[in-house]
Amino acid sequence: MNPFTTDHPMASRQIQLSHRGRRVVRWLLVPFCFLALYVGSFIWHFDIFSSPVRDGHGWLGPVVRGDSHVVDIGKVYDYEGTDFSLYRTYHPLCVVWLRVNGL
Repeated sequence: MNPFTTDHPMASRQIQLSHRGRRVVRWLLVPFCFLALYVGSFIWHFDIFSSPVRDGHGWLGPVVRGDSHVVDIGKVYDYEGTDFSLYRTYHPLCVVWLRVNGL
């Protein structure tokens, strides 16, 4: 018995998925890809290892990379800008980031 052929009892065989099974896998893969792109984009735009940013209304999240409106006021940063679009776009991930950092 040759261990390198498919005749071997321990040989791995491909599992054939039905048409419906392939469709289910495809529909589960699409949201996962969107979520991966959303998280990747969050990491691209924000410095996730920075101190938190706050403004007059509360905590916003991590520092936006390359943003000149963030001022270091000690252990945290203060946001003096008026453009909150990135913080609004990534609000769910900013909330998760703030919870992980204990805020």
